[in-house]
Amino acid sequence: MDIVELENVYKNYEKLQILKDINLKIKRGTSTALVGPTGSGKTVLLRLIDLLEKPSSGKVYFEGIDANESSKRRLEIRRQMGMVFQKPLAFKASVYDNIAYGLKIRGENKNLKERVREMLKMVNLQSYDNRNALKLSGGETQRLALARAMITDPKLLLLDEPTANLDPISTTKMEDLIAKINKESETTIIMTTHDLSQGQKLADEMVILNNGQISQKGTPEEIFAKPKDKFVADFIGIPNLMTGKVEADHDGLISINTGSIRIYTLTEKEGTINFSVRPDEITVSKEKIQTSARNTISGTVKEINDTGYLIKLLVDAGEVFTVFITRESLEELNISVGSQIWIYFKVSAVHVF
Repeated sequence: MDIVELENVYKNYEKLQILKDINLKIKRGTSTALVGPTGSGKTVLLRLIDLLEKPSSGKVYFEGIDANESSKRRLEIRRQMGMVFQKPLAFKASVYDNIAYGLKIRGENKNLKERVREMLKMVNLQSYDNRNALKLSGGETQRLALARAMITDPKLLLLDEPTANLDPISTTKMEDLIAKINKESETTIIMTTHDLSQGQKLADEMVILNNGQISQKGTPEEIFAKPKDKFVADFIGIPNLMTGKVEADHDGLISINTGSIRIYTLTEKEGTINFSVRPDEITVSKEKIQTSARNTISGTVKEINDTGYLIKLLVDAGEVFTVFITRESLEELNISVGSQIWIYFKVSAVHVF
């Protein structure tokens, strides 16, 4: 069942349009990352889901119920959510009182000490209960805010750039906490982030936003394997991203002319298109060999970079290709900067969008 659904949602601030025609469904118990560059509308979308703001038009549903139907309904639904802001504020009180706040204002004082103790343990602040919350570090404050949100046992946890202002060690601790909550709790998580690797690590699904619209939604694997458009491909850093014109049909294959080289693939698209070739699907040789790969191109090695696991070659073959090979292959083929080599890839390695 979907816990959240947005239907044809627009959000404007006077004449400034922030979100346009957002249609999105979030399944219960999943973790979703809203990913995009600064100004893409991630935080505004999160605030609409949290019911801190209302859409200019469109509907926001929580468990199938119109969340903005009435003020009473909004309050009832918001009590089932927890929100951690990018720069959370600690109250001028002890860590214990900060975490207990949500239960106290609801009058839920049963087993209060035990529940606070559980939250302190969860966020690894066990010995901090009597400390002044205003004296905590940035990472500690972020974990405090997470505990304060989780103590009410929300159905939906919303996180706005949860590690944006943290050092690497605090970031790792926070990511581990989010992953633990996602794994061990039934709480649905929606988070914003500009960090693609964080989205890959923590999310079941990623929603890529650009200029207030959803460019693509899917699992991290789907998005990285098959970006839907040039913006997504550029944003996620897809290598070997090129543009060309669809030309003749050759034995059932379509050729794409980039102006420098000709690439063969299978596509029904016409005109000028964007395409990419995955580096891990490109093979190399020093001499031209017979192969089933339809795309066979000669080029010159311009750069050799050791990535730690593989060697990255930049090969100028009319277009510049990024190719990954093993260190053993580099030595066996005796490849160096300036070497003339052949690169090969199948038509199925060419992703057109």
